Amino acid sequence: MRNARMAVTVLDYGGIIHAIELPDRGGVVGNVVRNLASLSDYEGNATFSKIVGRFAGRIGNSGFTLDGKRYDLVARPDGVSVHGGPGGFGSRLWAAAAAECGVDLSLDSADGENGFPGNLRVRTSFRLDGGELRIDYHAATDKATVINLTHHAFFNLSATSTIYAHTLQVNADSWLPTDSKRVPTGEIAPVTGALDLRAGRALGAVANSQEEAVAANKGLDHSFVLTGSHAARLSDRGSGRTLDVFTTEPGLVVFSANGWNGTLRDAAGSPLLKGGGVALETQHFPNSPNIPAFPSTVLRPGSPLRSTTIFRFTTADAQGR
Repeated sequence: MRNARMAVTVLDYGGIIHAIELPDRGGVVGNVVRNLASLSDYEGNATFSKIVGRFAGRIGNSGFTLDGKRYDLVARPDGVSVHGGPGGFGSRLWAAAAAECGVDLSLDSADGENGFPGNLRVRTSFRLDGGELRIDYHAATDKATVINLTHHAFFNLSATSTIYAHTLQVNADSWLPTDSKRVPTGEIAPVTGALDLRAGRALGAVANSQEEAVAANKGLDHSFVLTGSHAARLSDRGSGRTLDVFTTEPGLVVFSANGWNGTLRDAAGSPLLKGGGVALETQHFPNSPNIPAFPSTVLRPGSPLRSTTIFRFTTADAQGR
């Protein structure tokens, strides 16, 4: 996908966003998402820059109960299902169809896949309009199920190795505390200290904070409860680039690439280091199937899922305007 403002490369494998290219304040075009050097590298990473499903985030208790029936999920030994389990949507080859200013990806997920009920049909549409990349998710099922879709792109608006000089604003008054397995407990807590991003803060100060809520995750890996459709603003003063995120989803997971250690390299050959990117994952709340007070992730026949996220990119000119 390409227009006068920017170019986007999406792969049919996993719905990977491999590149979003746009100019900085000096007119130099650069890629603002982190990518991997080869398809085999992507195959070895379940979520890197991919569509995540059937259920983004974590579900505890090895499963959930829906309409009085218990569903056991494929989970880790500690009873946690992560991002829908092995062989998720990011590891699948999607059927691709060209569309005006974009592409439509679709796949079918069989009843019982990783323990989830219902034959599920999913379509993810990517559209480029000016400086906006719009992602529309659509899903339909033949049996009551749960679903939580997101995209796990890692953004880096600069030409530097980390996002620590970026400023991140998240429009959220509260967040979701987790247990020792990083599964939300059901508590909704007010943002305080390093997690209060409402006015915007430098990511380095936040991700490297020694406050318990951040240090326990070795950086940002937190679910925020959004106050409206404008979820977040990520900006980099050096490049002049800004990313605004808009969504119909109630939550945003912010993940600051805490485990990157240089083992993987991007397509340009640069090592991916800790803090080398930040994922802004619009979604419903993790562990929602086990917490009735959370916004419902139940999908029923005849009531398809429709969800939209927009990534809007702008660039200041040489004078900073």
